[in-house]
Amino acid sequence: MKLRQPTAARRHHLQWTHHGGVYATYFVEALDYGLRQPEDKAGVADAHESLIVNCPENTVLLSLQAPLDLVDVMNRSLDNVDLQRTPDYIKETLAGYRRIAEIAPLTRVYTITFPINKSPLKGEPSPREVATQLAAAEALLAVVDPESNFKLEPVPEGLLPFIWNHNLMRGSALEHAPHNPANASPSTTPVATNFHPGVIDEGARTEKSFRRSFDPMLKAMVRLDDGHVINSYQAMLTPLSFPPAMAFPGHSEFLSVLDGIPDVSVDWAMRVRRRDRESAMQLNEKVLAKLGIQLGERDTDVGFHTQELRRKVDTLAAYNESLAADENAEEVEFTTVLAVGAPTEADLTRSVGTLKAKFRRLGIRLDAPRGGQRRMWMMFNPGAPADTVYTDYQHVMSTPDWAGFVPFTTARLLDDTGPVIGVNLLSGLFEPLHFNFLNKVLSDISPAIAIAGELGSGKSYFTKTLISIIADLLGQFLVIDRSQGGEYVALLESIPGSVLISLDVPEFTLDPLRIFADPHRARSITLDTILPLLNIPVVSAAGVLLAEALQPENRVKNNLRSLADVRDYLAHNAERGHGRDADDQHALVRAMDAVEAPVLFDRSLPPMPVTATATVVRTHTLALPTVDELTMSHAYANLPWRKRLGHTLYELVGLLAREQFLKPGRFGALVVDEAYHFTATTVGKQIVEEFVRDGRKHSAGIILASHDPKADYVTAAHNLIPNRFGFRQRNPQIAANTLEWLGVDIERDAYLIKQLRENTSPPTGRNETVAPNRRGECFIADGRGRIGRGKIFGPAREDRALAVSTTPQQVRN
Repeated sequence: MKLRQPTAARRHHLQWTHHGGVYATYFVEALDYGLRQPEDKAGVADAHESLIVNCPENTVLLSLQAPLDLVDVMNRSLDNVDLQRTPDYIKETLAGYRRIAEIAPLTRVYTITFPINKSPLKGEPSPREVATQLAAAEALLAVVDPESNFKLEPVPEGLLPFIWNHNLMRGSALEHAPHNPANASPSTTPVATNFHPGVIDEGARTEKSFRRSFDPMLKAMVRLDDGHVINSYQAMLTPLSFPPAMAFPGHSEFLSVLDGIPDVSVDWAMRVRRRDRESAMQLNEKVLAKLGIQLGERDTDVGFHTQELRRKVDTLAAYNESLAADENAEEVEFTTVLAVGAPTEADLTRSVGTLKAKFRRLGIRLDAPRGGQRRMWMMFNPGAPADTVYTDYQHVMSTPDWAGFVPFTTARLLDDTGPVIGVNLLSGLFEPLHFNFLNKVLSDISPAIAIAGELGSGKSYFTKTLISIIADLLGQFLVIDRSQGGEYVALLESIPGSVLISLDVPEFTLDPLRIFADPHRARSITLDTILPLLNIPVVSAAGVLLAEALQPENRVKNNLRSLADVRDYLAHNAERGHGRDADDQHALVRAMDAVEAPVLFDRSLPPMPVTATATVVRTHTLALPTVDELTMSHAYANLPWRKRLGHTLYELVGLLAREQFLKPGRFGALVVDEAYHFTATTVGKQIVEEFVRDGRKHSAGIILASHDPKADYVTAAHNLIPNRFGFRQRNPQIAANTLEWLGVDIERDAYLIKQLRENTSPPTGRNETVAPNRRGECFIADGRGRIGRGKIFGPAREDRALAVSTTPQQVRN
């Protein structure tokens, strides 16, 4: 049967149909949902209820699965990037474009269509007619979504042809959808603006025997402009019933499962009618009376029909009671259709079977009505006339219960622009994850990042990916590398102008008097770090003596430019003096000599550079105190010299990064892998707090990676880190700690603990290796309070990917 598309004329987002109706169609911005807390999800349901109680009769909600515009993705990756100065980042973006193209990510286009007026059209609509209908649509919009929860935006005229063509080619060929003008990038792919002619063969009778010509399916054939014909095999499915135990949240969101089924392309449409509470209750009373009469006539019968009547009475009574208990509730009549498309009949049969099985596990039975396939197919086209088949398969429930379906939701994560670091796993559409952490300061948002995961889970790999982006975008970073193998050395070799510093064979000094230019800050830092190293209390006589010697005027007077100068100055005074001061000076000199730290006391070493793009400070040879040794005063007092020195140098590196990065100018990031060594110290906690609280003011960020967030990220500052990533944790307690740290309600969503332990980059086989397609999986919590799952990529460029994923020994071999 040749199809007649319903549109007679279109202007802006308005549509005049052949049957005399005027409709307005809007893009719907789906609300964030994902793994958020129940109270947040309740707010999403409230927004849906507010929308539905204000919709006019026969409003159509529509959701189409379409390919993501990769040109738009690349343009968003280059947002606010100086293309003339970042050739490496451009190379990475182009390589990333090819990688994303192989994945072929999808997206969902959400629209809502309202009937505006009845207006029989003869010819083209006049300017006056257009203005009148635009005013009516604007007035209706102010009523339907007064709080702009869904940010309804008028669709472009090209959307109606896109929807028509998409429906004809569903599952066989997909076109890019016109973008929402509110957030489209300037270089998006153009779309077709004409309606393709098509034919619908219900039951695919042209290629089947008579016996099979009544199959509940249809075959669509569309001829493209170049003469090519595309065949699409489709089935329209509708729920026959919903289970009574669809509790919200967690069990009522049945439409959200459509995107989690591999290789199954599904669109959905929902036609809704609303009835006010009083009318609905009166109608229910009449129906109950009729059912009561039928039961009275069968009061002596024993059979299944009587049991069915009693079940209907109980269901209707419970529904009426729910309306009576909620004065704000209204009644919704709705018809839901799921459209499945495939290039062949065999693929369609498999997809329909998969979808039915998925919904059967939810307690929902799907049916493909025979003889109603074409009419249900038409419901996916805005402006299609009403049909009796819609009422045959409609359901009735109260608006609060309907709102629990939350059809307009999304599992998006992170940012709208910026580098692509991976894909979204929770949505099931594999949309790219943009992470614009360098430019968050422009939005007055902290660029701080915290990562948690067990050894080998991918946290260091992700950290190296982030800092490679920093280098490509002309920022700078300093890494404190605790790994024995030198994980960051290979990456350093791929970045021009980088500096490698090893504290066991020092080539640079960390003398605070030489690396901190401000004399007052240098004095303060020296007292905070060197006195604990020497095991001399700050308030002791020796501590006070050193504090006096480091006064800026004393340093100038005695030419004290380094710790070595201070040591010689104290030794000289001790030899010439007598009494208590001389004894304290001798004690200070003996302690300095006992440390044996040329990295602090060798005046021939140049100061550690702070302007390089990439600086890695290797601390693997340093002996560091444990958390207990740092927190227990008696244990700290008995620390050996090597642990004291390691602790001091660790703090000085962090303080140097704070001095360099926490000032306006070039973006800089302090990166601390195995961060528990750093966050356990008083100075380390202070540095983290300053980066977290003030980094956005100075274009500075901090990246922390550690194992157990509950133990290693415990201060108030850590709670303010907005961007959090949780990689695999097989320990059940640490897995629970990680999810709780991410904001998951682990009591309600306890199943996610198993997901993190067993289904997040799971190691397999005798050697417990992770399959390449499963690497980088993690849970993510972003700065907007959204929680989801993603897969992190490494760099797309081969040379940079090799540097990120291998150790220096492997590179040399």
